[in-house]
Amino acid sequence: MSGRAARETRRDMSEDQPLLTERRGEKDGILWMTLNRPERLNALTFPMLHEMREVFFAARFDRSIRCIVITGAGRGFCSGMDMGGAANPDPDPPPPGLQPGDLDLEGHRFVMRRESETFTALRRLETPIIAAVNGPCVGAGFDLASLCDMAVVSKAAKFQVAYVKRGLHADLGGFWSLPRVLGWRKAMELMMTGRFMSPEEAHAAGFSNALVEPEDLEAETMRLALEIEAGPPIAQRIGKLLATRSQFMDFDSALQWSETAIPLVDLSADHKEGVAAFREKRPADFRGF
Repeated sequence: MSGRAARETRRDMSEDQPLLTERRGEKDGILWMTLNRPERLNALTFPMLHEMREVFFAARFDRSIRCIVITGAGRGFCSGMDMGGAANPDPDPPPPGLQPGDLDLEGHRFVMRRESETFTALRRLETPIIAAVNGPCVGAGFDLASLCDMAVVSKAAKFQVAYVKRGLHADLGGFWSLPRVLGWRKAMELMMTGRFMSPEEAHAAGFSNALVEPEDLEAETMRLALEIEAGPPIAQRIGKLLATRSQFMDFDSALQWSETAIPLVDLSADHKEGVAAFREKRPADFRGF
């Protein structure tokens, strides 16, 4: 059975699963995650967030994963949080004595933690992450995509900080990530107005690494993911870690971190392989040790 046929079979068998994961790539080093609620434009639920958090946590300890791709099933990437309906029950029972209509600020904080811990788990990953944005990317979905390291975007996509239209702020990290990805002025415009941003405008602002026709999204994402998969995973993880952690450091402190980390890569077999491949004019075979 071909890889595509196998994937289609798994999708057919998993239509009732809100989150699908599969391994792809030349070394099975690409973890491909699909948000799978197409009838709701892949709106997030508490069960989905719990499952995503478990996947991210496990991936943090899996050295065989060299790249993670997050995308959506159907015509949407993610329309944000689904805050109602049987698919998204209240995750916590009310404490004894709480009466209907009582204000429960602590309960609200704990509900928020069930959302934010998933995004924290995503951000803690040292593995490179690509958002393959296939359609509308709104609210928490926009936060999710902006917290990824790279993005390949379909011309069918559109972006919105929908929170402000509901009297809220971009509470799942968009307030932190969007100014870094889009620049302060563009991020403030979107966060203050809640207007939609086209994929062309997002690309011009630096949100995406590639802007493609809808039918080319998967192929272009795989091209980038395969290139990452073929790279040296130790150097990639350390490079991402330093880039993430040194954002608020002065230059001297950042270089001291680099001095501390350099033995991990400089003394690795991957470094030796990279030097040998360069001298022998052949592709390197990086193994992650």
